[in-house]
Amino acid sequence: MISRVDGSAMCRRCIFAVKSPILGLKRWISSIRITYSEIETLPMPVEIESPSAVDDIFLHDTLLPHRATFFPLGFPLELATNSEAVIAAARQSWGIFGAAHEEPPLSLCLTVTEHDDERLPARPKFRSHGHLMSIVSDAWNQVMCDFSRGCAYGWVTRRVAEDAEFLRLRFLEAPAMSMLVEAYLAPIHAALVAREGRGALLCGDSRAGKSSLAYACARSGWTFVSDDGTFLVRNGAGRYGVGNPYNMRLREDAKSLFPELENCRVGPRPNGQHAMELQTRELAFSTAEGCPIDHVVFLRRGRSGRARINRFEASEALAWLERAAFYGRADVQASRGQAYRRLLDAGIWELHYSNLPDAVELLDQL
Repeated sequence: MISRVDGSAMCRRCIFAVKSPILGLKRWISSIRITYSEIETLPMPVEIESPSAVDDIFLHDTLLPHRATFFPLGFPLELATNSEAVIAAARQSWGIFGAAHEEPPLSLCLTVTEHDDERLPARPKFRSHGHLMSIVSDAWNQVMCDFSRGCAYGWVTRRVAEDAEFLRLRFLEAPAMSMLVEAYLAPIHAALVAREGRGALLCGDSRAGKSSLAYACARSGWTFVSDDGTFLVRNGAGRYGVGNPYNMRLREDAKSLFPELENCRVGPRPNGQHAMELQTRELAFSTAEGCPIDHVVFLRRGRSGRARINRFEASEALAWLERAAFYGRADVQASRGQAYRRLLDAGIWELHYSNLPDAVELLDQL
């Protein structure tokens, strides 16, 4: 019984959705009566929804006939979708990578819906708790990751699927890399280059010159691994870093440093920044998908002065590295911490420079 404060009876209007294999079609029934104790019996409208209507609401039984296996950063990922456009976008992101790590495959299922919206959604919000992560732009464009099972499932509109770059950045690469980091990797905001198999990790905050110095090193014969995002492989006792050596992004002001980039197009990216996106296979650079890390170099770019390199405090280096491990289960964060501490066995340096050729010359001497 539901009562007011003064003790008089009150009733609440209710609508019940009933799924009936007999009635099938959606209809209203007014002959059902709901009785509350000591309250007058009232006729209640009940909405009957067909199984097909319910299934359409939840998108539970949408077939995902298009399937492919990719190897982002060399790790297996099984992709299932109902759109060839999603497979084509994934191929742009990961098609060039080969299998390099024998690990259980991760799974990503992405459904393209018929929702009629001609606008691209806002930049998604990331939320994480324990083994779960949500990547949500709006009700029609979102991905949910379950790190404990190594899988993700999401939905995007046809408009999003038609924009390959937006789709790749927001709803393919974001969940895939989040799962890879949780399962196998420790992220570092750094570029990675190698000379004769010895890797130099170029660390620093935004505008420290990581990408420009990595490009300058590659021009000088170094092997290019990554320009801004490097990942330590956690399993194993070594210091092995992986990255994407096939694409490089440079800000527009890099044209003043490298004349051969004068005619390169500067375009907006879905993250709001403007940059040149270069394909390294067109630059005749030596590339590798990973290498051992022998030196960790923190960049200090200035406006003038001679380049110099000196030892850097290991405790400060570790504190900077650990800033990237800000989410995930406790055991995963502990595993990342162990990977970062292994880097302290490498040479830890601080490089002050204003001129790229001088910086490359000092790196050559390590």
